[in-house]
Amino acid sequence: MNQGTKKPSLRRQEIFKLIAEREASEMTVKDFCELYDMAHGSYYYWQKKYHTSQRESKREEGKNGFTLLQVHQDQEREVIAEGLFAEYKGIRFYREPSVSFLKALIS
Repeated sequence: MNQGTKKPSLRRQEIFKLIAEREASEMTVKDFCELYDMAHGSYYYWQKKYHTSQRESKREEGKNGFTLLQVHQDQEREVIAEGLFAEYKGIRFYREPSVSFLKALIS
């Protein structure tokens, strides 16, 4: 590739988004690298940074007092069938509350 047609470099978050999309798809690393004109080494470099960033984000989530609740599809059906979304200190939520409401509740 000559200097005049060089693609502009992607920002960190853009690359992270592309890596997440590639991992969610069935695209091979080879096809991905060809599509975005990226060396395999660069892909693996950014993939490692992406996964490190994801782990750090999960650790940070635990520090703010909130725990990420992951509801699997089968559990979701069960919760909807019962009508109860969540319960906190005796308060029952029948739908997902807003973030501002939760912040006010715990303060």
